[in-house]
Parts: sequence; C-alpha cells; structure tokens
Amino acid sequence: MTKPKRRYTIKDIAEKSAVSLSTVSLVMNGNPRISTATRQRVLKTIERLGYQPNRMARALAWRQTKTLGVLMPQLKHGFADVYFGEIVSGIYDKACKLGYKILLEVARTEFVESKEYLQLFDQKFVDGILFIGANSRHRFIEDFIDGTRPMLMVNNYTKEFDLNYVVSNYRYGAWQATQHLIKLGHRRIGFITGGMHEIQTSQDIFESFQEVLAEHGISLDPNLVVDGWLTEEGGMKATEQLLRQDPQLTAIFALNDKMALGAIKKLNELSLRVPQDIAVVGFDDIPQASFSIPGLTTVHQPLYEIGKLSCERMIELLHDKAQRVQEVIPIHLVVRESCGAKMRNAIPQPV
Repeated sequence: MTKPKRRYTIKDIAEKSAVSLSTVSLVMNGNPRISTATRQRVLKTIERLGYQPNRMARALAWRQTKTLGVLMPQLKHGFADVYFGEIVSGIYDKACKLGYKILLEVARTEFVESKEYLQLFDQKFVDGILFIGANSRHRFIEDFIDGTRPMLMVNNYTKEFDLNYVVSNYRYGAWQATQHLIKLGHRRIGFITGGMHEIQTSQDIFESFQEVLAEHGISLDPNLVVDGWLTEEGGMKATEQLLRQDPQLTAIFALNDKMALGAIKKLNELSLRVPQDIAVVGFDDIPQASFSIPGLTTVHQPLYEIGKLSCERMIELLHDKAQRVQEVIPIHLVVRESCGAKMRNAIPQPV
C-alpha cells in the first residue's frame, strides 16, 4: 500500500530553512527586504519539499459563506467607541452593497487561546477577517502570514509580519500637525501619547513628531512626553502632569482626539485659555472635534472611508483580484480655533 504523500506547511518550510514564518512569507511574496542568500535557501527548501499553498480550500470557503469577520481588541465598551464605530460602519455598508454580511468578534483571551479565529474559517463561518485595533500583544496574527486564511489589518500595520493592511499615512499627518505648531511659534510642545510601545501607528506619529522638532533644532524634553492611555480621562491627567513638569508649556499635541478633548477640559478647569494660553492639537477628526469649544485643530482621518476601502480590498483578495494589499491613505490637517491660527481647512499636500 502506497503511503500518502505528506502535505507540507509554511511552518515546515520555515523550520527546515532555519528562518521565521514571516521571512518565508516575505520570500514567497517577492519582498526585496530579504537577502539573496536567505531567499535562495528558502526557495530551495520549497522546491525540495514540493510545497503548494492551499488555494483551493480558500476558494471553496468564500463561495459558501459570503460573510466577513470583523475582529476588535478587548476594550471596555469597545463597540461604543467612535473610532471603531466609524470604521465598522464603513465596513458594514460596503459589505452589504457587495452582497456580504459581517460577523463581529472580540479578541478576548479565550478567543485567542482556543484559536477560535482559525475555527471561524475551518467551520466555514467567515471567508476573511478584518482586524481593527491590532497591536503587538496580538501574537496570534502570525497564523495568518501564509495567506491561506485571508486577514487584513485595518488602519494599522506591523513591521514584524508581512500581512495585508489598509492604513492612514500617520507619519505625514503628524508631520503636518507638528510643523503647524512650530510655524505658530511654539517651542515648548507637550506630547500626549498612547499605546506607543504596542501600536505601530502610534510609534509612527511620535517618531514623526521627534523628526520635525529635530529639523527645527528643538530638543525633545522627556518631561514633555506623557502617556494618556488613549482616553479622555487619560488626556486630562496627562495635561495636569505636563503642566506640573513644565509650567512654561505653550502647546499640546495629543495622539488622538479623545485625549486632546480631555486636555481642553482640564485646561478649562485650571482656568487656562485655549488657545490664548496653551494651544491644543489632536489626531483623527472624530465628529466631536468640530463641536468642542474651541473647535479642535486635528489631523483628519477618513475613518468611515477606511472601513469601506478595507472591506473592498478584502473581497478583492477573496476573489483573487489582488494577491497582497498594503495600501497607505493620504490624510490632512484641519485647522480650527484650538491652535490659535485663523480657522481654515488645510489643503492636503502631495505625499
């Protein structure tokens, strides 16, 4: 009796080539970051083992379910959050228009440990997963790098794994905001961060902020960088700490609008005028930004449109109209009263 031929996986390729799963994925997708020697070693292993990606199973799945999974991190009242709500609304509307349904899930501990995210595919509940709010703690995303179970990161990405994503140009947005404050004459700028060590896009904003300061000969004072935990309450506490550490502060750049609005509230409580005493700039342009008093200057992200585009790109992947999605969306600064400049909508500049 003939012994059945073993079907090798991408993990076998990585193990026998003495490289990571991510490296194998990069080689298979022709990424130029990989050295010639490593690429040749991986390709020889693939040829020797006769590895074949299981495209047939993927195609069968999407023909049957017409459902997309939308995965979010485990957050308190996460579904009520305006950031996530805008993106999910965009995904839902585009999915409906294209004949798909969505299944909402949360990356809670049990969901990850029991690998429910794989069962969603294997039991044919979903065709693909759109992951909003992924961060470096979500190590399970490594299971998606071979592409047999389609996953796309929404408005974030990771340098560690070669995965699909649609993301705003956070670096350019931060560049615009920081340049604007400096042009207004600010040199003592407090930065309220959040998730900087776990979220790549948070790192991008902070790094761009630092780079602009350096371009203008401004040294970054560590006392002017405080974590606001991405919440309104965190923004309030961070603002109080910034003022305690540097009473000469003239401006605050918050990594998201919720923290910026918290900063404005705290400044009001301390009888400090915005923008006359301290200017405030945020990031995201959530609906509340234009209704705050004063109106919040912020970097506009088209969150609803990002949701729609992410859904569209996922369906293109499912129908083999795209092999890889790594798309960066242009964003722009919207100037309102909180920064002290004359109110206007900034014209997006070419990236």
